[in-house]
Amino acid sequence: MNAMRTCLAAAAILAAPLSTLTHAAVPAVDSIGKPAVIKCGTGPNGQTIQAAHADKIVFRINGHLIATLAADQPALDKLPRQEGLDIKVLDNPKTVADLRGKVLTFLGAMDVPENRVSIEIIEVKYAMVCPTTTAP
Repeated sequence: MNAMRTCLAAAAILAAPLSTLTHAAVPAVDSIGKPAVIKCGTGPNGQTIQAAHADKIVFRINGHLIATLAADQPALDKLPRQEGLDIKVLDNPKTVADLRGKVLTFLGAMDVPENRVSIEIIEVKYAMVCPTTTAP
């Protein structure tokens, strides 16, 4: 047992100089949130062209959803359950994103607590595109 301790102690002493040679570049914490409003350019009439922001929300429906419109309930009931699904939605860089709310409204489901517990957010991917012209 003492031989094992001696080997471990020797390994630690030898490794100590090596760990001082490599430094991790730990970034500073930025606690100031600023909207990611990006200017892509200027249109022909002088208007600012801003980047379009979008979220790809990967989610799973784990229960029954109640449609906003009764006529949409049969279509909502046909959506797969317990499977990975995704939607792509526009994102406003000046607001906080309510991911469950975005999924529910996209699907045509009521944004109520009973529906919210049935939506599981698996992953969110983000995209930003700089259009070459302003939207019509």
